[in-house]
This record gives sequence, structure tokens and C-alpha cells, in this order.
Amino acid sequence: MGVILKSEARTFKARFFLALIYLVLALGAVTMVYPFAVMISASMSSNYDYQRHSPLLRAGWDPADRYLRFLATVFRDFPREVFPEAPEGWTTWAEIAKDRAGVRRLYENREAPGDGAGLLPELARMDADELVCNYDPRDVSGFLRRKYGTLERLNAAWPVPHRSFFDVSFQLESRGRALPGPKLDDWREFEREYVTRAIERGDFVCRTMPRDLAARAPQIRAALNAQFDAHGWRDFLSGSVANYRAVGEYLFVRGRAFANTIILVVLSVLASLTVNPLAAYALSRFRLPSTEKIILFLLATMAFPAAVTAIPGFLLIRDLGLLNTFAALVLPGVASGMSIFILKGFFDALPRELYEAAAIDGAGEWTVFFRITLPMTTPILAVNALNSFIHAYSSWEWAFLVCQNESRWTLAVWMYQLSQTFAHQPWCVMAGFVLVSIPTAAVFLLCQKVILRGIVLPSMK
Repeated sequence: MGVILKSEARTFKARFFLALIYLVLALGAVTMVYPFAVMISASMSSNYDYQRHSPLLRAGWDPADRYLRFLATVFRDFPREVFPEAPEGWTTWAEIAKDRAGVRRLYENREAPGDGAGLLPELARMDADELVCNYDPRDVSGFLRRKYGTLERLNAAWPVPHRSFFDVSFQLESRGRALPGPKLDDWREFEREYVTRAIERGDFVCRTMPRDLAARAPQIRAALNAQFDAHGWRDFLSGSVANYRAVGEYLFVRGRAFANTIILVVLSVLASLTVNPLAAYALSRFRLPSTEKIILFLLATMAFPAAVTAIPGFLLIRDLGLLNTFAALVLPGVASGMSIFILKGFFDALPRELYEAAAIDGAGEWTVFFRITLPMTTPILAVNALNSFIHAYSSWEWAFLVCQNESRWTLAVWMYQLSQTFAHQPWCVMAGFVLVSIPTAAVFLLCQKVILRGIVLPSMK
């Protein structure tokens, strides 16, 4: 039965009421879409424009903003020696990004692109002490992997061992504070690799620049302008997807992370769709004398936060010898008090005549369960499967606790590790959040009709 009768549909009150409902729904949609758009925009940003927290990437249509974003990839700090006419208040790239008028003035007053083709060959001939590099930490792991191949060879060459290629940082080396050694030699090779790759691509500038910027300011400005006019869009698009490339390398090229996640999700969903319907069917069909007490006990388990049950759960899993196994990840979440409660209520509402007719036809209990009961509860089962999928896919605390072996870590655990590794690059963390949210969004979009039926039907019972 509709909220508004057909006879009232054309009245002012009815139209105002419907307009109000649509307005509330639209506002609700905005509150969901806007944060996701901000997250997507932040995942394509850099140290220049990350702190804007805007749903749109301004550099996509504003050439002045794109030019300053390009400069931020070449220089660690704003090169005042190259642009002495810039405002005095420009200290950090984040502050510069807020000065929209100053950014536009700098872009509009730049000279026409000159001949900057001689900068990179000159850099290739300079000594290491004459160079400075605004290196991208995302490029370090790839360089070391290409040179050493395995982490064992890297740790054998360097005096300080590392747990991962992603843990290596050239921060001291880039600031000229490192002691001589194999790591400093690798840094100088890495520094020059930027020049070599830029020459091969036909670029005019790269992240490696001469240390004395003031002496070569006209040449550097000409090279910067030539690079932006020739490859500005290419560099912008490459920089926009660089975060995803780094996150993809971190998450999906880490042993069995992707396979572990698929196995865990499949096992969790199958176990949930097996245990919960059977328990609910037994409580509903056989009218046990202690049904209410059992339901109350199942619902009482939801009163305790996961942090409270983590320690006793871990001790139980340890005593059973299930640490670092899929059983430790799947078994604790198989039975859900809320799922059993909802399924039992839906089973109770099914007509008793169906079961009586099946009994007259000679159908057994398993036949009644699989052929009659389950097909009528598909929407509810879809919602339970979605909840089980979300819990198994996104839960990292329990997986991190019971699986100390990295070979059993799932994408959620590696995502937590990524947020720690790239804490100084939050734009990469945002790219990771976008990537790991895609499977959940895809599952909901593909199954939304069945899931919505499962949400609506219990309320109509």
C-alpha cells in the first residue's frame, strides 16, 4: 500500500511531500557520494594539492595549477632561485596550492618555451656532488628490485638489513648527510638513473637538478617550460596514476595476499550460508523448548566488542593449534547471532501448509530445507552473504593477530601495513582505499536487486 493514495497524488500536499522525500534522498546520496569523490580526487593528488580535500582535481582543467603541480614533482621545495618574482609567502607546496591568484600570475608571466634541450646532457656529465635530487620514494623499491633481484642480495650488500624493498629510504642520502658506503653508491646510481631515463624518453628536465640553481636559472626555466608544453599532459596523467601503480605493486605483488583474500572470502561465505540457515531452520521448525533462551544467548554475543573477545579467542585458537591457518580466520565468524535471529523470524513467517503438503508428498527434512525453505529466503541469504563477505574482506585486526606468518596475510592486513609504510604519502594511502573498496562496490552493484529485496521483505513481514 502506497503512502499517498492515487486520488491525492495531484494535490499540493502530496507533491510537496514527494518533493521533500526526494530532497532528503538526494541529500543522503550527496553525503555518500561526496566523500567518495574526495577520496578518489585525493588518490590522484600529490604533495602539492592533497590538502585541498576537493572532489575534483583542479589540475585537470586549470593549466596554471597543472604547471605548479609539475614543478612540485621536480623540486623538493619551491625553487626561489629559479623564480625570484614569486610571492614571499610561498614556503611549502601545500601553502602555494592555496594561493590561486599567485599561481595564475606565475603561470601567465612565464616566458615562451626556449631551447632547454641542453640541460639533461649537461647533468649527465656533472659529478655527484654537483647534483641534487627530489626523488620519489615510490621509485626506490623498483630500482632496488631491478638491481639486486632479491631482498637477500640487498641485505648482503648493505650493512643494515631491511624487511622489504618498500622499507628503504634515501632520506639522508638525498640531503647529503649519509656516510660513504654501498648505500650511498646506490643512491648516486639511483640519482643518475633519473637523468638517463629522462634522456631516453626525450624529456627536458627530471627530478635530478644542478645543486647551484641560481647560476643556471635561465637554462632551467627554459627547460621547465619546454617540458611542460611538450609533455605536460603526459606527466600529469602519469602522476595521477602513479599512486595506484605504487599501491598495486605493494598489495598485489606480495606473495599470496590476493589468493589468500579470495580463499578466505569464499570459505567464510560458504560457511556462513551453511551454519546460519541450518541453525535458524532447526530453531524455527522443531520448536525446541529452550528456543527463546538459545536466541537470547546468540544475541548476547553481540553485546561484547571485538576487542574484548580478541584475547580469549586468540588463546583458544592457539590451544587448538590453528594459528597461521585459514581455520583461524574462518571459524570465529561462521555463526552470527543476528543472522540466525533474522532467518528464524523469516522461517517462522512461512506458511505451515507448505511443510504439511511436502510431508504428504513424502518429502524428507533435507528436501524440505533445500527445495522449499531456502529458495524462498534467497534475498535474506543474499544480505547475510554480503555481511559475511564484508566482514571477511575488511577485517584485518583478527587476521593480523592469529596469522603472524606473512604468507597468510590478506589484502586487508597488507592495506594496514601500507598505511604505515606510506604514512608520509597519504595520497598513496587514499589510492589504496579506493582499490580495496572496488570489490565491495562491485558485489553490491551486481547483487543490489536481490540485496534490496532482502532488506525490504523483513520489514514488510
